[in-house]
Amino acid sequence: MRVAVLGANGAVGTRIVTKLDERGHDVVRVGRNRAGADRVVDLGAADTSAYAAAVADADMVVNASGLENLALAQQAGNARFVDISASSGYLEKIAAAPAAGGVLAFVGLAPGLSTLMASELAAEAGDHVDVGLTLGEGDEHGRAAVEWTVGLLGATFVDGSGQSIRNLTRPRTLGGPVGSRKRFVRADFPDHVVAGDDGRLVENYLALGSGAATLSLRMANLFPAVGGPLLRRVHLPGSDEWSVLARNRTTGRWLHTSGHNQSEATATMTVAAVEAAENRIDPVLFTTDVLEIHGLAHWDIHIRSGR
Repeated sequence: MRVAVLGANGAVGTRIVTKLDERGHDVVRVGRNRAGADRVVDLGAADTSAYAAAVADADMVVNASGLENLALAQQAGNARFVDISASSGYLEKIAAAPAAGGVLAFVGLAPGLSTLMASELAAEAGDHVDVGLTLGEGDEHGRAAVEWTVGLLGATFVDGSGQSIRNLTRPRTLGGPVGSRKRFVRADFPDHVVAGDDGRLVENYLALGSGAATLSLRMANLFPAVGGPLLRRVHLPGSDEWSVLARNRTTGRWLHTSGHNQSEATATMTVAAVEAAENRIDPVLFTTDVLEIHGLAHWDIHIRSGR
């Protein structure tokens, strides 16, 4: 399969390229950096003709650039457009108007892995599932991930219940296996768009590795004009361990998984979804359409469950 990767030099993109190459795919790196691109294109240009030509022979186009530009999806030709974005509004837009080759969205760590776990737990109408994502404050996050976090500061979103929620507020303690209990705050991850239909409610939460780091994030949220620049400049010490905890308030059942390096996990989930979607003809696919929880062990992602 020929896969064009946008943003191939980024924290996630480099790992996607490596994994696809190791698994025997023909990878084409597309970007504006001549040193790291097979086809040099300014992905932010208003004229998308050069981009369309660069991906014309691809079977899939993976957008790891961090650019949320509908034109990139719509000008992907006959290739399926795969996007690792975590922005709910943007993902809903590309799913509503898929390119000729179709769209694969909600891939990566969150959404993606978190969406799979939420869908597994939210089995019945009336189920209420909390999803807590923990990111290691010591992880070397890519520019797009940092900008996404900065974008949370002071912003509100509408969750699956229709409420308007301010990011990084409404703290809640979630617990699963021993040692996982942690204080989280609400965040605009879009798992509810896929896993929260048919009367099921999914709420997304975020925490950093330590309580102090999470508190610092909450403080930055109070003063976005100051907090944003600080988040861009300051790299906190700590672990690079991430985890996803999903818990059904109705049944008490939980699912939990963890690992190291958020970018690595995002790349793994993306490549797994890309391969699983290779021969699908559906115009719009989500990770939940192509992957199953029990198959993730093949990708060295191990999920524990309990009550």
